[in-house]
Amino acid sequence: MRPWQNILALLATMVAAGSLLPLAPVVRVACAAIAGVVVLLLLLARVRAHRVRRDRERVDGVYERIERIRADRARRRGSP
Repeated sequence: MRPWQNILALLATMVAAGSLLPLAPVVRVACAAIAGVVVLLLLLARVRAHRVRRDRERVDGVYERIERIRADRARRRGSP
């Protein structure tokens, strides 16, 4: 995770812990809601980071390179 995501995760933990303190019920619910929103934002950021980007151009000859790497690996291991 990126440093700003780690900071947000720590913030969510601290705010969630605030909901366990003996405070007014409104404050406790607000702390829990804020922690939930921060966790959802982190989830959204992580999912967006792992999505497939179809707008990038493919590299020419990538599949040929993959096959060459696999063949070299098989040759080094002594496989047919």
